[in-house]
Amino acid sequence: MAIILSDIVMDYPGTRALDGVGVTFRDDEVHGLIGENGAGKTTLVSILGGSRLPTGGRMELDGQDVRLEGAGDALARGIAHVSQEGSLVPGLSGAENILLGAEPKRLGAVIDRRALRRIAYETLASWFPDVSIDLDAPVETLPYADQKIVEIVRALRGRVRILILDEPTATLPAREKERLWAIVRRLPAQGVGVVLISHFLSEVLALSDRITVLRDGRLVETFPAQGADEARLVALMLQRGQSTTVQTGERRVPDAAAIPVVEVSDWRTPDVSVERFAVRPGEIVGLIGLTGSGHFAFARSLFDAPDRIGGTLRFRGEAVADVSAAAMRQRGVAFVPDHRMIHSLNGDWSLRENLAMVHPEAGAFGSLGILSPARETREARRIMGQLAVKASSPEQLVTELSGGNKQKISIGKWLYGAEGRYRLMIFVEPTEGVDIGAKREIHQLIQSLARSGCAIVVASSDLIEIADLATRVVSFADGQALGELHWPNFSEQSFIAAMSGARA
Repeated sequence: MAIILSDIVMDYPGTRALDGVGVTFRDDEVHGLIGENGAGKTTLVSILGGSRLPTGGRMELDGQDVRLEGAGDALARGIAHVSQEGSLVPGLSGAENILLGAEPKRLGAVIDRRALRRIAYETLASWFPDVSIDLDAPVETLPYADQKIVEIVRALRGRVRILILDEPTATLPAREKERLWAIVRRLPAQGVGVVLISHFLSEVLALSDRITVLRDGRLVETFPAQGADEARLVALMLQRGQSTTVQTGERRVPDAAAIPVVEVSDWRTPDVSVERFAVRPGEIVGLIGLTGSGHFAFARSLFDAPDRIGGTLRFRGEAVADVSAAAMRQRGVAFVPDHRMIHSLNGDWSLRENLAMVHPEAGAFGSLGILSPARETREARRIMGQLAVKASSPEQLVTELSGGNKQKISIGKWLYGAEGRYRLMIFVEPTEGVDIGAKREIHQLIQSLARSGCAIVVASSDLIEIADLATRVVSFADGQALGELHWPNFSEQSFIAAMSGARA
């Protein structure tokens, strides 16, 4: 099976997202698709997956011209799409998610639970016989790698020949990535080609047979992955020689005598225990750990701790009794979570509506509380310009943006109508599923916020990101905050040693 896209054009009002792109996808290969933020990757796979109709161009499937009328039409023709944000239904089991919409029934009306469970396990085993997942458990309780496998198995339920995987390992630690890599590698041998979008260039090189590079909505080149290296990919994506990491340079070391912006002692929640932690104005503190180690949970608890067991928190020297999202936001704490389309953005809303989510009063007339679309649009344009968001207008739906631009909106909603309001900003996986260009821009924004005197906490599974940003790093294991590392004594190796040593 081969799908040939020829001269594909996609226009949005005021923006040409794709300009004459041509590429062929086959069912006997893993085909990497890369490009900088806004290069057109998301738009191209949306067309391939049937969720968008192109403005111009042709699509051929096994030599026949086709026009995909929707994702269902694409699936019927053997093309499935596993999106970056995920589409599993919380509260349902893994088995129920695999057979969602195709549940076996008795007498044509009642779901046959026993048959559903059997078919789900048989489907998993038929594709991945050496993979063991508890499909009876609620899907949200499974490790993220298992959740992604459940999504893949659901997509493979029909006669799929081309599987689109959009940032499949964006939030996975190394061990779980390797497990998913093995699954991706075996699919072409089973007659399923993979279109792989990933901002991890090493992953693209390791898994792909061929690689296509897009830049500014145009095709740069398609070439065999064998013999290529990251330097070549970066040069093609950016058209200049550039390191894949942010230049570190000098760091601002905070005044040790300054009153901490936030300080906790004997902090206890069901997931984490921290004896003492503080962040001072202008400081960027990184939190690292293996999956489930507690660094993400601790970061969230500084903003919202409804199940706190004990401990004290002081904000700018004042003891805080109510550590809730509403109360901490009022005090000047912002929280940018991971999984942006689940925890941060509303997919049915425009960019303007999402940006105005936290501070709608910024678009209102004085104290009357009457919203002014013109004022909202003006402020939305300011934030979009400040963050270099690539979009046709503030009225564009957020779901139409690339991953990097979505993340900028997730950050921008805290800056909208809130100049200088926040003294502590907490980021969890701040560059999850974004390309190197957008990552660099987000890092520069975080550094700029720190220079303005804002205290920053960054919890990330990307150790190089932490090394590029932080002045101090706290490692976690088994729900405990353990050791600290201080710049400039940072390296990926030292971080790994700190985490593994803590577990030993």
